[in-house]
Amino acid sequence: MGYVGKVGFCIGEDFKRETDPKIFERMKRIGTPALSDGMNRFNTLDPEIKPIINGCCIAGQAFTLRLRAADNLMLHKSLGLLKKGDVLMVDTCGCKNYSILGELIATAAFKQEIAGIVIDGGIRDICELREAGFPVFTRFITPAVGDKDGPGEINRLISCGGVPVAPGDYVLADDNGIVVVPKDLLNEVLAAGEKKRESDQKRMEEIEAGVIVKPVTDEILRKKGIITGNSKKGEEGQK
Repeated sequence: MGYVGKVGFCIGEDFKRETDPKIFERMKRIGTPALSDGMNRFNTLDPEIKPIINGCCIAGQAFTLRLRAADNLMLHKSLGLLKKGDVLMVDTCGCKNYSILGELIATAAFKQEIAGIVIDGGIRDICELREAGFPVFTRFITPAVGDKDGPGEINRLISCGGVPVAPGDYVLADDNGIVVVPKDLLNEVLAAGEKKRESDQKRMEEIEAGVIVKPVTDEILRKKGIITGNSKKGEEGQK
């Protein structure tokens, strides 16, 4: 992917946006647990990055931003480049002491009708952001703010919550956490996630019918030599 500028101060090429809104609704129906399972429990962000409000669920494509720790110059620049439906994904290079976003920047970002913001770093003005109902996910909250000097990179590969994120990757974030689906694996992962949801629904029906212990549980224990034969005691809950 090409870029304008130089390493440390650059703006990458824009990415192709998804034109079918049903894709994002499909992601939301699947949910982060099943999507994570669909990627073999991979590409799930650090659980310390949490939503500031309960009940929010965002799905969209990643607009990526990498900032020098405690600096948000390129965040200001990114505000004019965001497009409707984007999920702003921010890598602060491990900053643990300063916020890079508050009420003003968040308001400007959501004016662009973005889907949400995920920050591997800190924010402030938490009361105002919650009152506005902004779907923001962050690692920590602090009133301290950093500089506006740079460097920073827009729409380049970043690391967010321990997961590599490329511009245009698909992001789903809800109360359970955040997952990133590589854009070239979307169809495969969605199919796997839906298969997991169907499996979970079948298991729920079994539980409601009185099959409390999964039959496979005793099979695993037999293979490990923990139980032998057809243990009635271990299988009473399956009747």
